[in-house]
Amino acid sequence: MLKGIFNGEMIVEIPFTQKEVTFEISRPGIYSIWQKGKLFRRTPADKFQLKLSKVSSGENISLPRSIFSPRLNGFDTGRMEMNRFRADIGSYCLNIVGGSSVSSFEKVVAGLFPAKLVNYNEYFIQVRESRPMYYMVAAIPMFILAGFCIFGGIVAGITAPDIVAALG
Repeated sequence: MLKGIFNGEMIVEIPFTQKEVTFEISRPGIYSIWQKGKLFRRTPADKFQLKLSKVSSGENISLPRSIFSPRLNGFDTGRMEMNRFRADIGSYCLNIVGGSSVSSFEKVVAGLFPAKLVNYNEYFIQVRESRPMYYMVAAIPMFILAGFCIFGGIVAGITAPDIVAALG
């Protein structure tokens, strides 16, 4: 369940230096926009906003911020989900425009921590297939239940000879 939330098929990836991209969506569903860059670098998230529109109608698509902002890190790069949106089949245009996509509180907190600025050629915006957030909400209790079952199985396996001896 969680794999589809974090590792959905990538639709398009553009470097931050490219300000516009057009892409095709072949299946209606939920999609997410991720930022990807080097770890321990200050991202330019406070320097841009994303605008998404449907090419055929020019209609702007609402890009609500991701509630949990899932993150996925490797050894030297990391990804963070920024926005989620629902899309139908068609062509879409994603624009990176001036402004800020973070709150004033996040700007203050980011300013407290010294970090090198990211090289904009190594900072990317990705559009990926995603799944509804209730998958994540449902998967967390299932992981906890699975952990209890594993732990219970280990404890039962260790104490089984004592229980059989006490009953017999």
